Amino acid sequence: MKSLALNKYTLSNGVPVFYCHTPETVCFELSIHINTGARDETEKNNGVSHFLEHMMFRGSKSYPNSIQLSKAMESFGGETNAMTGIENTTYWLKGDAEKTLDAIDCFADFFLRPNYADLEIERSVILQEMASDFNEAGDSIDTESLAMATLFSNHPLGNPIIGKEEIVKKISQSDLSEKRRDYYTPNRCAITIHTSINEKDVIAQLEKSLGNEWTHTQDSVPNRIMADNYIPHINSLRKPQNALCLQNNPDNQFAVKLVFPTVGGLSNEVVYITFLQRILDDGICTRLPANIREKYGLVYDISCDTQFFNEIGTFSIDATVSEDLLPNLLEKLTQELRNIISEKPLQEELDHIRFRYIFDLKQIKETPSRLLNREVSAYFMEQKLTLDDEINIVKSVTTEQILKTAQKIFGSARRGFVLIGPKARKKRELVEKLLSIFDGIGDLNEKGSSN
Repeated sequence: MKSLALNKYTLSNGVPVFYCHTPETVCFELSIHINTGARDETEKNNGVSHFLEHMMFRGSKSYPNSIQLSKAMESFGGETNAMTGIENTTYWLKGDAEKTLDAIDCFADFFLRPNYADLEIERSVILQEMASDFNEAGDSIDTESLAMATLFSNHPLGNPIIGKEEIVKKISQSDLSEKRRDYYTPNRCAITIHTSINEKDVIAQLEKSLGNEWTHTQDSVPNRIMADNYIPHINSLRKPQNALCLQNNPDNQFAVKLVFPTVGGLSNEVVYITFLQRILDDGICTRLPANIREKYGLVYDISCDTQFFNEIGTFSIDATVSEDLLPNLLEKLTQELRNIISEKPLQEELDHIRFRYIFDLKQIKETPSRLLNREVSAYFMEQKLTLDDEINIVKSVTTEQILKTAQKIFGSARRGFVLIGPKARKKRELVEKLLSIFDGIGDLNEKGSSN
């Protein structure tokens, strides 16, 4: 399959359209992306972004209830869904490519003319969804939400996406309308679409349904609270801070999450961080799965992940372990992290990850949804890192750069640790012993820079 060509158009209301022509596929996928999420909320309305996403599916002007709306959108053969994140919200519709033009018109009615029907029913649905994140004692057991709240305490990046129960119970239609009015505006949105039918017809239909019918409701853009005060921590310019969350949960296993702040956006440094993440976790033969799961059988699953927001990001390690093996896991994890910050990776290891990383980037060129989503991220961040740029950076990565990247990340003056499990609060000494290995890493990084 040839690499996909991506074209950009701008509707009369200023909304960018990123389009891929996919003549060899039988399906279309249409998405509207909004540059807003939980980080744009306050303590008083936390959860409103996620609540609004749910309410959008309750009905529209042409389809007054959720059943009729779902039937209309599902009649195109595929599925419709949405996702609220920390920084962005996305709605999408998939179906038979022959139905693309009719689907655009239906999706526009759904997106532009919600009727907020059955608010109390949807509130109940959300509260049921939220209940799965809490134990019988009413304590949160969602490691991701707890990690973000712990690392970014007193900042909107720490807002739980689903919100807090006491706030969700009070969110009104007026709160939802205000959120939609302020953020679902053309200057904060982007459209992506791939289909096999005539490109000009698709753009004309988008203009008719989502250009002429969707105008700016306000000129100003609500200010987003940036995380600039966390940047000095990344650069080790503050005293070390352990942000701990030790949550008791009467279970027979522990959920463990170790998280560090990193730079965000799109840059060479982000590529180095992603490369490091892959060295730790990119297949069974890489360090964490090989040395902790395969060699010692300490866990069923262990993973390393990254998130990159506009100005900041996170680098995290997750594992689930039985109560009796927790000390062994922390000991082996300490050993692995000590190795990654003190020794350069082997050239063979570097080349193995380099090949896998580049192969993954090549696949993006043939995967329309990934290619389009990448363009939207760059558009919202007002930055650019092409696939070819990233491939060239990956080709040139050295063992020295990976060592310096590891020392910078793990040398951050702020690090978060979440432990959820039986009598977790009594494990502080074990946790702090693990975290103590990071205290002098900033000095190591400085020495490496001066050599």
